[in-house]
Amino acid sequence: MTKISLLNKLTGMFRRSGARSRVCLEVRPDGVAWAVGGTPGADGFGFAECLPAKRQSVLQELVDEHGWAGAATTLVLPLDQYQVFQMDRPEGIEESELGDALKWKLKDFLGFSPSEAVSDVFPFPEDASRGRGELVNVVAARKSLVSELVTLVQESGLELDRIDIAELALRNLVCRLDDNRRGAALVHLKESYGQMVICKDNMLYLSRRLEVTSEDLRDAARQESAVQSLALEMQRSLDYYESQLGQVPPAMIRLVARDSVLPLASMLSSYVSAGIETLGWGSVGLEADLDSRCLPAWSAGLPLPEDGHT
Repeated sequence: MTKISLLNKLTGMFRRSGARSRVCLEVRPDGVAWAVGGTPGADGFGFAECLPAKRQSVLQELVDEHGWAGAATTLVLPLDQYQVFQMDRPEGIEESELGDALKWKLKDFLGFSPSEAVSDVFPFPEDASRGRGELVNVVAARKSLVSELVTLVQESGLELDRIDIAELALRNLVCRLDDNRRGAALVHLKESYGQMVICKDNMLYLSRRLEVTSEDLRDAARQESAVQSLALEMQRSLDYYESQLGQVPPAMIRLVARDSVLPLASMLSSYVSAGIETLGWGSVGLEADLDSRCLPAWSAGLPLPEDGHT
């Protein structure tokens, strides 16, 4: 996904910041997740809980407190604020025009008119198309929603120059876990849903929303059913990766969840063919545990490994 085209379509301009620091933000319904840095060892991150009506004042306080004014900023869209579709790449259309051209083919799949959408594309792995021709991933989001977030960031004194989506932010981390370059998988559990991402050679191959809540996993009466349901979705994702994308499934799935009290890795292991382990923050260069609510924002600031292929 191009890092600036969504922003250009919304603002009509691209300002290049001279600031040295980079701030990455994910504006969620329950607050603002932030991270500063851009290196694996960077430990500047946090989560400011707030209602949507308080976002502007909370973000402004963060900017003032940390001296972020003028910092180059990446805005990460949460998974529930956009949709991604795989589509045939049409011939004869410039890369910069693909998103706008393809969004009109989504009119039967979007819950709103394509005229109200802002869209972009990012590559689909060639070796996963299975003879279906050249495919691309098309991202579509409500223009009004994204514009609101852009305004929020800009009015706080930050220099917004990138808009990312959750799975491409997580890709930056997952590709660092792919030591043998045979593919790596990560499951990130939030309060109301989870997300599974599989990457190989710096490319996103699969992203799937997992319908599970932290409340169900913690509740004694619903826990076993919730664990089995989550495991089934994870296994189906691995099966799809193998049967439909023609790839060898990763041998290990890393798990990130805010509730570290539950032994989720061991609870899931008996239902999933791959090994499951909780991601150790020291293995990705952090000295302190990362608040899992900050994972997409922190991952967005990581550069992709140089030995991979984009």
